[in-house]
Amino acid sequence: MLFRSSNKGTVQGTVSLDGQPVASGAVTFVQSESQMVREGAVITNGTFTATLAPGNYRVELNGQKVVGKRKQKGFDGKDEEVEITQELFPERYNVKSELTATVKPGPNPLKLVVGTEK
Repeated sequence: MLFRSSNKGTVQGTVSLDGQPVASGAVTFVQSESQMVREGAVITNGTFTATLAPGNYRVELNGQKVVGKRKQKGFDGKDEEVEITQELFPERYNVKSELTATVKPGPNPLKLVVGTEK
């Protein structure tokens, strides 16, 4: 029986914003050579794990923060309070991300420390 080793890389990382671990969110790896290749992982309590093909990636971070609450009618007609959210990370870490990572076969530790100030 032949066993082939995977040439994929496992990225185990941490994400902090302004010195605090990000409670929840998403990290997306967009392959630099082909914008069509996008892989992602969920950020939970400041950590994530993703399995990716080797290559160079642009890294996008997304998350939501609560900025208020409002009352509205629910589907059942009763008043309910819902949270108003907005993007947690500045554009330079998501849609216009400046973050990059190179993934090699095997383990790839990645520490993403970002801030809201430039």
